[in-house]
Amino acid sequence: MDSVTGEAPGGVTGETVDDVTAEYVRRCRVDARLRTAMSAAALSPSFRAAFGGRLTPRPFFAARHTMDTLAADLNGVFDLIVSLPERLFDGDLDAYCAAVGIDDRRAALIRRLRSVEPARSGRADLYHDGSCFRLLEFNIGGTLGGSDLAEVPRALMTVRPFVAFAEEFGLGYVDSARERATTLRRAAAPVAGGREPVVAAVEADGWLSANRELFASLRESMERCGVRFMLGELGGLRRRGNRLFLDGTRVDLILRYFVVDQILDDPAGRAAYEMICRVHEEGGVVLHTTLESHLHNDKAALALLSDPTHRDSFSDEERRSTDRLLPWTRALCAGPTDVDGRTVDLADFCVEHRESLILKPNAGYSGIGIVPGWERDDREWAALLRHSVEGPFVVQRRVAPVPQPVVDPITGDLEHLLPTWGVFVSADGYAGGMMRSAPIGGGAVINFSSGPGTSVTGLFTHPGRDSG
Repeated sequence: MDSVTGEAPGGVTGETVDDVTAEYVRRCRVDARLRTAMSAAALSPSFRAAFGGRLTPRPFFAARHTMDTLAADLNGVFDLIVSLPERLFDGDLDAYCAAVGIDDRRAALIRRLRSVEPARSGRADLYHDGSCFRLLEFNIGGTLGGSDLAEVPRALMTVRPFVAFAEEFGLGYVDSARERATTLRRAAAPVAGGREPVVAAVEADGWLSANRELFASLRESMERCGVRFMLGELGGLRRRGNRLFLDGTRVDLILRYFVVDQILDDPAGRAAYEMICRVHEEGGVVLHTTLESHLHNDKAALALLSDPTHRDSFSDEERRSTDRLLPWTRALCAGPTDVDGRTVDLADFCVEHRESLILKPNAGYSGIGIVPGWERDDREWAALLRHSVEGPFVVQRRVAPVPQPVVDPITGDLEHLLPTWGVFVSADGYAGGMMRSAPIGGGAVINFSSGPGTSVTGLFTHPGRDSG
């Protein structure tokens, strides 16, 4: 998924870092062994092929209590998102799909396994604005990237200068790959019957090769955690009786990486999905997750949570939770809406406040289709809004991420990056974290696939308190 920078014009306006980060950066400036710990880490060839040329020179740090509290809030938002069809539309999925801009053809595929309870598996993408975390997107379902970045803290804990620092400050980390393996085992248990399940990550036909290095790194991390893990495409699946097979091996769980638009106009892809659904219904395989997760991944779900029209449908605590996390977000349309307690025409408001707004497609990914208003002139922005109004788009208030200091491992010079916090959640709470960062002025979208300046790293926690 994607994130969008909200840096103020003119670049860095200040920074907020916790005490551990500040001390780590200070020591890196004077200790070449510490600042080159990332290059000394024993990362595997598969991992380096996927990420090695784009690793941030250091890991990031946060207080563990902060991550636990954040994960609790995110799990609460997860519950709210998956409850929206029932709460706001009395279970009328047609009305819900219409509200979030999902057309009838897509809705038919998404609803194929409607009765399946959504798996509590997700990654939230957030900025820290100097005072709190702000939720940009919540990626719910199986198609999550980044859990294998747990290899970074794991490898750093074999580098002696870093280990000394880690022991001094009580650093630890949650292994997001191992947490994901636990989630997959639990999901596959009804089919696996007590043995180690066979998991197949399945892409749409022709799409596996485009991300082969990333998938190879994912497979290696899952195999490290003891999961029997395969890679394949929809066309490689075969049914025998009430079981599914990939390359002759029986599969217990399909980890879905294809999305609805990849199979929408592909009869073979739709037929393969129908085959998976039927075997799933017969108890011969587990689909993790169904296409229904598109209902919850849709950015319009955040607009529904943010819109004060629906506040009476939520409890006081639920409102406080969403207020803590969500920036102002609205489905783009012509008509009245609430902005900071005032009723305004949304289309007119968006035209007038170009530099503080971001336009996002409801179901976009990899940064595709995102347009920051501050990167367009008035005429371009107004034309774009006219073209997009009443379409499947949301507008979101710009969030300015606090720049974070990084020491160049070669020169020792201090630099600043704009980070996105990727926080995994599961039924057990905080399930680890990963970081994406972009150089200041390097473009609005912080996305590994489409942002060539974006780098990635892992996340450690410590027992101390965050500053700021």
